Amino acid sequence: MERGGGFSIVISIAEWDADLVPKTLPSWLSLGSTDVVLCVDAPASEKLLNVISRAVGKYDRVRVLQIPENPAWRFRHAFTRREGFRAAKFDKILTGDIDIVVNKTCLMAVELVGKDGVGLVSLAKRRGGGTLGEVVRNSSKRLFRLMRKRNFFTGLYVMYRPYWIDSEDEEQLMKTEHPHVQGLPQTQAIYLGEDVILRDAMIARHKIIYLPEVGGTDLRISLEDRAPIQAKTGIRYYHDGKPMGYVLAQSIMYGRGTLLGTYADLLFRDKGGAALFRGYVGSIVYWGRGAQTYFLRKIRSVGN
Repeated sequence: MERGGGFSIVISIAEWDADLVPKTLPSWLSLGSTDVVLCVDAPASEKLLNVISRAVGKYDRVRVLQIPENPAWRFRHAFTRREGFRAAKFDKILTGDIDIVVNKTCLMAVELVGKDGVGLVSLAKRRGGGTLGEVVRNSSKRLFRLMRKRNFFTGLYVMYRPYWIDSEDEEQLMKTEHPHVQGLPQTQAIYLGEDVILRDAMIARHKIIYLPEVGGTDLRISLEDRAPIQAKTGIRYYHDGKPMGYVLAQSIMYGRGTLLGTYADLLFRDKGGAALFRGYVGSIVYWGRGAQTYFLRKIRSVGN
């Protein structure tokens, strides 16, 4: 373990990610880290190891960490990534998924983390799944950032290992299921990605920075935009009492049709068609109030 000015890169690669490795791994290597840790399941297939070897080429600063199954951990990906964190040579660790093509902006986050109490720096991502929904999400998030001056946490970030160690509750994380299979009762329906758990633990004790700069392009549809997660979110919104206007806006802004469909189906089954109709009509009022609040804030800020 080294504590110098360098940084490590930690990426988990599953067997089914083999086709992505040649498309994305060279971009990670181009960042110039002297310690790149690739976490794979043990035993890794010859096919995956050959794909990695060809993508790495003559770059001699890559370690392939084959990680055996650990039945104490329910969420395999969470376990493998953290084994990579522990094996990293440097305390500054850039991490993300193998479906991201990264760029040099990531180095900006590396410079910020570990100073002045900053434990984690998140970079923006460009959605690149190639669907119409991704175009909508990219556009709406840019608009939302401009209007609300708010940036989002993503799965592309740099964290400072000492702050991670003193923040995250490993026992809690070990009990966490993969978001696709979390089987919580409907009244408790919610999903937590393992990176969200890390972020929430870190923010309780240390500073977090959300950079608006784009650090990479995601070649696949993001987890929160996939149908099973949209459905879970729709269930949670319904039981949390979110108004139809809020859910409809989320669905339109982020191209999440399954989210709206799940919410509307629950509303129809529990309260009937009339309640569903009132929900859609009430959305107009909800949006009107939201617009009024936004412009009043803008007027006040200009006046001050």
